[in-house]
Parts: sequence; C-alpha cells; structure tokens
Amino acid sequence: MIAGDSLEYEFITEEIQKLKLNDIVLTCEIGLRRGLGSKTIMDAVISKGAVYYRHIAVDPYGSLNYQHCDDSSPTVKDYTDYMKVETLVDLHKYTQFAFFEFPDTYFFKVMKDGYPLTINGQTYIHDKYSVIHLDGPHTTLAVNQQIQFCMRNMEDESLIIMDDHQTFNMTSIDWSLQKIGFKEVRRGDRKLIYKRHDENI
Repeated sequence: MIAGDSLEYEFITEEIQKLKLNDIVLTCEIGLRRGLGSKTIMDAVISKGAVYYRHIAVDPYGSLNYQHCDDSSPTVKDYTDYMKVETLVDLHKYTQFAFFEFPDTYFFKVMKDGYPLTINGQTYIHDKYSVIHLDGPHTTLAVNQQIQFCMRNMEDESLIIMDDHQTFNMTSIDWSLQKIGFKEVRRGDRKLIYKRHDENI
C-alpha cells in the first residue's frame, strides 16, 4: 500500500515538470517508508517521457533504532519489515524502480562510482542524479552527510528535495548547496527544494 506521512508532495511534481531532463535519468529517494515520495517522483519523470530512466529507493526498514532528528534520542520507529513488504508490492509494478535495503551511509559507499544501467544490451555506469529526495534521518549531521554525496553526483540541472527541513539546522547545508550552484526555489512547512540550473554552475 502506497501512502505518505508528510505534506506538499505536489511541490515535487510541479518542480520536476519545470526540470530539463537528459535522455538518461537517475533519481533517488533516501527513506522510502510508505512510498508516496518515490511514486510521486517516478510519475512526474515518466510523464516527461524520459528515454532511459531508473529510480532508486533506499531504506533499511527492520525497525531500526536511530536518532530521527537533532532534539530526539535514538528510538525504534515503526518502519517494520511488514511495512516494507506492503510498500514494495505496489512499487515493483514500476519497471523503473530499484530498491536497496541499506542504511543511507552504506548506500553512499556502495554507489559512490555510479549505478549500472543496461541500455541497448550494454551496461553503463551512470553517476549523475536529476532528483534526490532526502527523507531519511533528519539530524543535521545525517543531512550534511547526504548533501556531501549529492555534491559529487548531481546533473548540471537538478533538484534536491528535503523533507521535515525545520527539524535540522539549514545554515551549513545551505552554504554547501550554494557552493555547487543550488538555490532555494520552493519552501513549505515540510518540503524544501533546491535547484541547480546550467547557468548557476
């Protein structure tokens, strides 16, 4: 069952509609949970007619004990393996969907050189993302680590979407993003979206 535990998913759709996409498109969501973020991203990209497209979702599930945000102690969330099965049943209907049952830090190590895509019978390593949705751990430290991965792996024109942005300190994050040409384009109560244009690089 695909559902959302946040707000402003329409922001994602609207900003992707404005995005210039290449023939090869890679998108990612850190923190899949109930899947609505990934579904929203995939639907928006598919509607633009991407020629070769893969969406990667990353979530360890397994009732992991972790610190969710700066002002909370580590706790076990309800991100169970049963929730994983319920979510993946529907998302696996998308041929563009790929799931990794990893913590975000492990994913960054494994995928630092790119993701293998098969195009016309040949395998290519593609290491640039058009959209990344950060909806995993919401501590300032964790989001900064996620941004470090983004800094090396984004298309010239691309989006970085952060959920629950009011739960972490944006000062260093905003500085890092501006350093590589990203500017804030959309802010809501939950979603914060940065975009990089070709001319911003």
